[in-house]
Amino acid sequence: AIIAIVLYCSLYTFFLLKPFYQHHRNTFNTLTLLRGAVHLEHQDDKQVIPKTKPLLTIFTTWISDKKKNICRNNTVQNWNLLQKNVNRILFTNESDLTLRVKLMGWKVLPVLKVASVTKVPVLKDLFYSSFKAENSTFYAYANGDILFTDDLIKTLETILKSRLSNSDDLLLIGRRTDVRNVTLEEAKNHVTLRHAAYNRGSLHTPYGIDFLIIKKSYPLFDLPDLVIGRPYIDSFIVLRAVNRVPGHVIDITATSLAVHQVTLPGKEGIDEGSTHLDKNYNYDLLKSRKPNYSRGNTNCAQYYTNHTLLNNKTTIAIERRKHVIDKRCLPLIGDILKVTSVLRG
Repeated sequence: AIIAIVLYCSLYTFFLLKPFYQHHRNTFNTLTLLRGAVHLEHQDDKQVIPKTKPLLTIFTTWISDKKKNICRNNTVQNWNLLQKNVNRILFTNESDLTLRVKLMGWKVLPVLKVASVTKVPVLKDLFYSSFKAENSTFYAYANGDILFTDDLIKTLETILKSRLSNSDDLLLIGRRTDVRNVTLEEAKNHVTLRHAAYNRGSLHTPYGIDFLIIKKSYPLFDLPDLVIGRPYIDSFIVLRAVNRVPGHVIDITATSLAVHQVTLPGKEGIDEGSTHLDKNYNYDLLKSRKPNYSRGNTNCAQYYTNHTLLNNKTTIAIERRKHVIDKRCLPLIGDILKVTSVLRG
């Protein structure tokens, strides 16, 4: 009888309190689910958002020179304006210069290869070091006295959207505009820099090429060890590119301002590379190849950019040159034979 009474009380208690236990159990499950959701939400917050691939890595090199302090400072400040997804690199082996430029937001890399005679950096090696240091869409070498505006970024973005961006041998070039006495205020403001170029500047000849923009896929392997800042380096690279079949060279002069800060008086300031004692280094290195330097100018590029009106908005367009605008771009007999040989395999 006692066992029956205990069993009856247990069953009564279970059925009487079951709704209460069920309610709290459901509440506990709900809290557990919410806690899990909050935990997952925090996990999502911790996920690393993939970075956008930088559009451009732009680099240069120089040595300390008190006479060039204003010019170099202008360059650093100006390149910093381009935008956040542009990498800036200075190649130097000077510790003091390294520290100063790093404090201004640039990456600094050592110069690993120089010409044995001149001790001037080899351009091809600077490109290779930049490829290794940064992963970007485009890579640009520019002389240390060249200033740009955001037009460069707009031009690159237009080219990136075009079919030409798929070309392994894509080369972008442009003529410089020589401007004397560029101030820091002008260098740090794209609008005032454009005004300075318009009012005081002079567009250089089609051979005034002070920057080269390529992709990692560009065929540099057979380029000789040409040194920067000396004559014939840009002309040789351009003529070699326009001789290539098919070639993909774009002249971006009309849509991207490149200001050359003239720091020396007279003609020396315009063609400063010709004032160095080793000015003939590249010429002597290339002499045996007998290059046709006349084709190494911007007018010989197969394509060019310009501004056009589309839906009442000014945009950048890429056009193919349909006519020879410079007779110097006509190939010589030797060039024709080389092209014919390439086509025949």
